Amino acid sequence: MTKYILAAVLLFASAFNAMADDLITRLNGEEIKAKVIEIGDNTVKYKRMDNPNGPVYTLSLSEVQSIAYENGLVENYNEPVQEPKHYVIESYDVRYRDISSRYNPRNYRAESDDPYIPALSGIASFCIPGLGQCIDGEWGRGLGIMTVNVGFGLLELTEASLMFYSAADGSSYYRDNGMTSPRANALFGASFCAALLTMTAQCAFNIWNICDAVNIAKVKNMYYQDVRVAPQLAFTPSFSNGLQPTAGLSLTLSF
Repeated sequence: MTKYILAAVLLFASAFNAMADDLITRLNGEEIKAKVIEIGDNTVKYKRMDNPNGPVYTLSLSEVQSIAYENGLVENYNEPVQEPKHYVIESYDVRYRDISSRYNPRNYRAESDDPYIPALSGIASFCIPGLGQCIDGEWGRGLGIMTVNVGFGLLELTEASLMFYSAADGSSYYRDNGMTSPRANALFGASFCAALLTMTAQCAFNIWNICDAVNIAKVKNMYYQDVRVAPQLAFTPSFSNGLQPTAGLSLTLSF
């Protein structure tokens, strides 16, 4: 029975000693169980609790975040402050037509946090007309361009069918009469000219479509470069160490 009581006393004593440690927390997150000996203007001197008979260590206060003493008192020296960052509004729902008159795409300068990639939008609209506009968030504009291209395709198919029909009709008439058909020749010529005009118009339209997708991406990026959530740092009084930095956010809008 005596041995159990002695073991309990030793366990309680060791637990008390563990709780009696001072705790030094460094800015990098390291925690040091120590016995603080002296705190100077710029340094703190201590002994490590895992080596109480060892040397006295000296640590710069600029590396110390806080010191928790055995009596429960906590002194804060340095609070880690994150680097200020620029934030862009997460919801990219602005319409191109509402801001297009305010920005000239030629003045665009790329930044690392731009939400849209102009080159990607242009390549997408080159592969699938209207896709670049959809990537830029202009779904109505993109679907409209796709619809126009479908219309161009149907018109070209109709013109090609007329050319094929007039050529076949002319060949049949020639075999029967030994001469070409004026009606077939006129229809073929008209269909051929119409097909050339349609393809030229479609080519010009799709060149505009590619440039439009690139310009939309640039203009929207310029808008979001102007709309920033800018961090602000301030200092508030602290009972433990003079002033403590505090961070806040403010919305700034410039045109």
